[in-house]
Amino acid sequence: MLARALPSILPPMSLDEALEVTRIYSVRGLLPPETPLVRDRPFRSPHHTTSHAGLVGGGTWPRPGEINLAHEGCFSWTKCPNSAFKLWRC
Repeated sequence: MLARALPSILPPMSLDEALEVTRIYSVRGLLPPETPLVRDRPFRSPHHTTSHAGLVGGGTWPRPGEINLAHEGCFSWTKCPNSAFKLWRC
């Protein structure tokens, strides 16, 4: 719960930061039609069983992963499995 409150204490995003986040969310298909610009800093907390491709991105049709979706915001992965430590060496 404490990690979820972190984006609220970060400074507001500048227009350039908001545009970057909006582009990433648009590519992933997560931009709601009624929200043309993402104004709030993202908070991403993926499940501990998320695959490496889900975290970093990629696939047959490359898409941003959870780490990309946390751009300019917060990424919290509290139950990091031991096999994921090789991911951080990339």
